[in-house]
Amino acid sequence: MAFKTCITVIAVVYAAQIICGATDEDHAPSSSEGPLSESEYEYDSCMYTILKTSKKNLTLVVNCTMECGDILNNSMPCVNVTYPPLNFSNPNLNYTCTVGECKNGTCPSIGTNVTVG
Repeated sequence: MAFKTCITVIAVVYAAQIICGATDEDHAPSSSEGPLSESEYEYDSCMYTILKTSKKNLTLVVNCTMECGDILNNSMPCVNVTYPPLNFSNPNLNYTCTVGECKNGTCPSIGTNVTVG
């Protein structure tokens, strides 16, 4: 008799999950439970271009806007001017860049130069 009761309870719980529309989202692991699977990444993130400099741990953003049109945070280091003009088709060319800081989507110069390449 107890076995039939146990089977009945399991069947009722299973039926309730189906009827109430329980989905895999209810059981998805949180970020603290492990790495995200490919289907859990957000592919609509907004990207921006950076340049790696010769100074340790310094990267510069190109423009102060992202591909989606949003502006980057103020005070991020950015490229104000490059000499020669920036040409992504020649990755071996060194550039002298005038450094700026993002401010409301623009890159005003802060008066320093850095080598990129």
